[in-house]
Amino acid sequence: GTSVDVTTTGGNGATGDLGVASILRWQGPASLTLAAYRNVSVTSGTTIANDGAGNLTLRADATGVDNGGSVSNLGTVDWSKSAGIVSLLYDMNGRYSPGTLLGNASWTAPVYSGLVTQITAYKLVNSLTDLQNISLDLAGNYALGKDIDASATILTSTHSSGVDFIPLGSAATPFTGQFDGMGHVIDQFSQNEIYSPSGTKAIGLFGEIGTAGVVRNVGITNTAFYEGQDDILDNVPIVITFGILAGRNRGLITYAYTSGYRGATHYGNAPIGGLVGTNDGLIERSWSSATVGDAGDAGGLVGANLGRIVQSFATGQVVTQTFGSPGGLVGVNSGTVSQSYATGYVLGLSAAGGLAFANSGLIEQSFASGDVPTRSYQGPFFHPIFGGIVAYGAGGTLASNVYWDKETTTQTASTGDVSQLPASNGLTTAQMSNPSSFDVSWDFSPTGVWVMPAGATHPILRWQLAQ
Repeated sequence: GTSVDVTTTGGNGATGDLGVASILRWQGPASLTLAAYRNVSVTSGTTIANDGAGNLTLRADATGVDNGGSVSNLGTVDWSKSAGIVSLLYDMNGRYSPGTLLGNASWTAPVYSGLVTQITAYKLVNSLTDLQNISLDLAGNYALGKDIDASATILTSTHSSGVDFIPLGSAATPFTGQFDGMGHVIDQFSQNEIYSPSGTKAIGLFGEIGTAGVVRNVGITNTAFYEGQDDILDNVPIVITFGILAGRNRGLITYAYTSGYRGATHYGNAPIGGLVGTNDGLIERSWSSATVGDAGDAGGLVGANLGRIVQSFATGQVVTQTFGSPGGLVGVNSGTVSQSYATGYVLGLSAAGGLAFANSGLIEQSFASGDVPTRSYQGPFFHPIFGGIVAYGAGGTLASNVYWDKETTTQTASTGDVSQLPASNGLTTAQMSNPSSFDVSWDFSPTGVWVMPAGATHPILRWQLAQ
């Protein structure tokens, strides 16, 4: 069947409300979207049902103006025989009446969707104020109603900003709900330095995402994060971790991306990443082009990885000061990195790695191709430790299907401190552009994980083609 979108505008003095007063039932994968300028309602005795794989969206306040748009279901939404999903979206200052909602007991979330439930009601986030108000209910479900202009938070100097945005969630009260960007972006987001004289500080749009928390389908673009104070306030040490999307992730992040700059100086070995500072959970199909600068554990995507990173990548520069620990994708990895890559420039004072600075975990089916220039700090206790993949092996495992471009990285060894992979895993740029150069575990088939675009100098992940 053919999917149908119906939208009311509220023009010519009309209220812009949309009501369903007749039974709607269809089979197959076609989807139905009913979007109202203000309110959406399903009248009593009315049923909307699908018996295939169709989706239903009931969207109030279709233009995202916070007009109190509400969703009121006085009838029945029956998805008990459907593999599709139902999304009910209403304003934070609106109302939601769920009515009768019937789900499929055997429903399973599509792979990489990040969905938790088949039928989900979301509060719409239409402004920077709405975004901050997520902190009032950190277990709620939220969706961006449109792109958010966050330029009011832009730093006017290193230590001041227009609007102080408080990170959403903390170690004590993490974000445990669902946040779906619906493909929208939060643009020109910045953040002032926010301190607590005790405990861990996780700083980003989300401070800490809890184990049940999910963030998906969102971009944070043209950011400018600068932190520049010492890591001790009133003589009480605080542990800080910095990311653009999240300071710390213990849950799930999927299809999220960032761009801009994420900096933090004078924080010792504080983890800092272009997407997440510290990852204890799962990051999948996400990426960052942000430039990362720091004096601590710095990664193009993640500062410190204790969890899993799957089918993700980083393209931004990672440049550290003093004795920072820079890696193209991850600063320090003690978890798992799989089917991922880094292409950005990585600069360290006396050590750096194309994919990770240090690895005590597992890296598999991944590659690095960014420039890793060898530098030598002038001091009696230092000697250069640089690697095409990692600087320090740290007892970790580099699988035999991990590669680096020995020409673009300018590195002849996979690891700076120990011998881990044979020199043959260091490929020329010409070899990097040929699928036959890679291990059989690299799937370049029409439905495989990897693809080699025409004229490319390295593989990319197949899912990128749809972005």
